[in-house]
Amino acid sequence: MALYEFRLPDIGEGVADGEVVQWFVKEGEAVKEDAPLVSVLTDKANVEIPSPKSGVVVRLHAAVGEKVKVGATLVTIDTGGSPSAIPAASAAPATSMPASTAAPAPAAAARPGPGAPTEGQGRVLAAPYLRRRAGELGVDLSLVNGTGPGGRITETDLEKASAGPGPAPTAAPPPPPAAPSEPMGRIPAGPAVPPPAAGVERVPIRGIRRVIAEHMTEATHRAAHFTYVEEVEVTELVRVRDRMAKHVEKDGVRLTYLPFIIKGVIAGLRAHPTMNARMDDEAQELVVYADHHMGIATAGPEGLIVPVVHGADAKSVAQLAREIQDLSERGRAGKLTRAEMSGGTFTITSLGALGGVLATPILNYPEVAILGVHKISKRPVYRADGSVGPAEMMNLSLSLDHRILDGIIGAKFMAVVKSYLEDPHQLFAELA
Repeated sequence: MALYEFRLPDIGEGVADGEVVQWFVKEGEAVKEDAPLVSVLTDKANVEIPSPKSGVVVRLHAAVGEKVKVGATLVTIDTGGSPSAIPAASAAPATSMPASTAAPAPAAAARPGPGAPTEGQGRVLAAPYLRRRAGELGVDLSLVNGTGPGGRITETDLEKASAGPGPAPTAAPPPPPAAPSEPMGRIPAGPAVPPPAAGVERVPIRGIRRVIAEHMTEATHRAAHFTYVEEVEVTELVRVRDRMAKHVEKDGVRLTYLPFIIKGVIAGLRAHPTMNARMDDEAQELVVYADHHMGIATAGPEGLIVPVVHGADAKSVAQLAREIQDLSERGRAGKLTRAEMSGGTFTITSLGALGGVLATPILNYPEVAILGVHKISKRPVYRADGSVGPAEMMNLSLSLDHRILDGIIGAKFMAVVKSYLEDPHQLFAELA
């Protein structure tokens, strides 16, 4: 038996780990070189990894839903064996070698228990906001027993560690102690969740939904959110879009209001470039971009995804419409690449006709601003001449990282966007 240990490769810049979404092989099954081996979810996209060798799968080192660190063993393959040499395993990924296997898996490939570092791990597994919180509480994370997937430290683990050991018993039984007060800024742990009763279902938070949960948690812990709301009269924009749609949609491209909004946002970002930026918290620097890469929040099959229209400032309304439609369709089909979901400098989120009245969008951290677009509805408005009449109205909700951007910057930015959307002919008058 010639055992080959395949480790999770570096599948993208800045990727530290990936979650196993699907195994395409079973233990005891033959696999050919370059055949699909496993699907791994990073913080941006699904990546299908092919088998590096031909042989027989001896052991799968991670179950579906488990996170694996880059450099940790994914699978052990017998490159000199045949399927008959190893008994077939069950459909679910096994966590140990079959008892009749000719040779046991090497000790280095053993699965770690809770709190133990995963293979190849050189640092504590904890989200950035937990690291910062641990520093505030004076907790050494290297001494904390992580109970999350792969030994990752959770908020509950940190809370338990910060509470410290209980008081030593005294000779005489003391009176019942008063409930300890929680240190300022720390949220007390809630009561234990009871076991499920009849009619109650527990749904594992995995895959893209878990990535979203972690990303949203980090964004709300890192950034100081501030939301500014403005209403915009888009009567003329509705007319312009309707006229342009007759020409653009001849090629099978649906023209929504989003390309016009992107154009208005770019005009606002040119006037206030510090909003077209990402925050580098480690270096305490604001990284401002000259090009405009628009993230478009889109509802995917498993949750919200944010494909990016790169170089949006250099594209026409028709080009933007075509690219948005393509990204949205492939996003719903789960076929976007990591590059197509990375590198955004500003994000726009819209629910179209279901857009409601207003919202408080969560920043797509480390970006420092995000715009929420709400539905267009006909409302009565007072005109400058004192008359009252119907108008097509829309609200915009802008969330900012208030650590970096003051409210006045957001208000000025929104004034520019409003101006362009209320008079959309300006969008076609620019020379650059």
